[in-house]
Amino acid sequence: MSVSARIIDLSRTAELIIRRLLAVKPHEEVLLIADTETDMEMVYSLTSAVRSIGCEYTIAVMPSRTGQPHMSNVIPKVIEKAFEGADVAIGLTRTSFGPSLAPIQSELVFKKKKLRYYSMALRNSESMMRGGALADYEKLRKTAARLKKILESGLRLTIRTELGTDFSAEIPKVEDSPEFPGPFVRVEDGWADKPGEEAAFPDGEVFFAPREYSARGRLVIDGPIEYVGISSEPIEVIVQKGRIVEVNGRSAEARRLKELVRSIEDAEVIGEVAIGINPESLRDGSAQEEKKALGNCHIGFGIARGFAGTWMAKHKNFIHSDMIIRDVEVSVDGKVVVKKNKIIC
Repeated sequence: MSVSARIIDLSRTAELIIRRLLAVKPHEEVLLIADTETDMEMVYSLTSAVRSIGCEYTIAVMPSRTGQPHMSNVIPKVIEKAFEGADVAIGLTRTSFGPSLAPIQSELVFKKKKLRYYSMALRNSESMMRGGALADYEKLRKTAARLKKILESGLRLTIRTELGTDFSAEIPKVEDSPEFPGPFVRVEDGWADKPGEEAAFPDGEVFFAPREYSARGRLVIDGPIEYVGISSEPIEVIVQKGRIVEVNGRSAEARRLKELVRSIEDAEVIGEVAIGINPESLRDGSAQEEKKALGNCHIGFGIARGFAGTWMAKHKNFIHSDMIIRDVEVSVDGKVVVKKNKIIC
């Protein structure tokens, strides 16, 4: 591996991720999963940080999923096996969330509490040097914990915007899935320093999988959508009884979103409702950057990871994609908790 100027530029962030946020130890083995479109300088900056600690690493490269949305959550069997030997895994696939949504990852993280997982999927090297990457991750962890507590004590979350979004969903409780160990409200705050934890980078969100059939209302999507892009004009999405029933808009992105929802089994299911909490994240048209931004929310269609013991277990795991809504007002049981890009709690 040759050391380029860009890898040196990325090294500071790579050291933050490996040494602090993931707290990698010398005796551990780290698996880095890329695809054929991954910015490999990201991978090499992370392996340099891993090598500086003195532990082993493996780089696995899988095929691109560009133009294959039905394959977006599929990973090769060889990589499934590689997960089993890792203490820490980092997904860096550029064209899919495959490693992040793989059943083996969920089993090792959430069920067996053996693995620490980090998602850097659908990102490029610029995301490691600007915007959300520059946040104070100690403060972010405290903010996430505070907002998580508020959501856990509530029954219904509502999202409204001046553009016309008026959407609500019920926050799940233990009685909804007695055999699911929880938590029912989860955070991604950049920290995954203990076995059984997962996060992303850049990071910053609090989210839940809504009670079955409870999501309803009108979404006006003015931000980017994963696997779709950002539309030249807002896209209207109508949700009834937990499923997308209409997608309206004249743009190519609206047509693409409609086709994704129509053509992939269970893609119409609303699997996630999330609040961004990172004050440094940019509104730059990148879904991975914007969905973490304070003042934005995202609604995930298809099933969400980390809730395998809930009602979502009966649905197909072919896709998960987030639709970002900007400039939101969020309330829990009528009490406003996010307004004008600030957390009010």
